[in-house]
Amino acid sequence: MDRQALQLANQVLDTGQVLAMFPEGTRSRTAQLKPAYPGSALIASHNSVPILPVGITGLEHATKGIGRGLLHRPEVTVNIGRPFYLPPVSKNLTKAELAKLADYIMERIAELLPPEYRGHYAKCRD
Repeated sequence: MDRQALQLANQVLDTGQVLAMFPEGTRSRTAQLKPAYPGSALIASHNSVPILPVGITGLEHATKGIGRGLLHRPEVTVNIGRPFYLPPVSKNLTKAELAKLADYIMERIAELLPPEYRGHYAKCRD
């Protein structure tokens, strides 16, 4: 993990600001959810902050074709879920525990998406 990025994230939260993160680390080229990196879970658990899950669809159409974004306005949908906290955990989390917590976050995001966007989290309940 990028320690400098973790320190910056902690500083943002320490000052009471909002921190937006994409747990997958990058945008999916297939519009399917990919496995999350553990950083979001680590930051949320160590700072005991609420997580606001957001599911976004339609952005995969925004970048197809050169110049198309200027002429074509894709329909983008943003679904915002209920804030939640991660379950309480020990201070020294293992990689496996962090992976489970990251999956927990992604499952809350997957619930906000149509099934065809859920990818790695397709077995998520509605």
